[in-house]
Amino acid sequence: MGSVQGTCPKCGAQVREKCNAWVYGSPIRTCPKCKNEFLDKRWREVAIDGFAVGPKSAKLYLGATIGFLLFTIICILWLRNMISTQGSYPTKLVGCIVVGTVGTAGCAVMFLRIITGYEDKQNARYMAESKRRLQDQNYVDKLISFGYTVPDEFKY
Repeated sequence: MGSVQGTCPKCGAQVREKCNAWVYGSPIRTCPKCKNEFLDKRWREVAIDGFAVGPKSAKLYLGATIGFLLFTIICILWLRNMISTQGSYPTKLVGCIVVGTVGTAGCAVMFLRIITGYEDKQNARYMAESKRRLQDQNYVDKLISFGYTVPDEFKY
């Protein structure tokens, strides 16, 4: 779970909201301070805009996981060697280990999400929520009034 931060176009208040990693959901947001509704184009109405384009290949993420893991192991071995032979090490090497570890973990999580079917289940849920919102004519009219392009199939 992440968050997005923006500014209310009416009162200028900082608006910080929790969101999923891809910012899927209604692009109509409400300022918690002045209650003004506004359009935030960072949010994707997936039944209209589709899902974010990106690699969804388990094979790609498995390869990246292995690559980051090997990179991390090499950096750790290099670090051990430098400490034992020179008694010191460059701090950038520690940074490489951190980057390698984070890359390994991130790619491994994406790999598991894809192969377990969790990614598809979650996307199906986001799509169902989006279609449910778009069945409400008042919601569709509001999107149109904000200048959001709504396909004819959702206009009643």
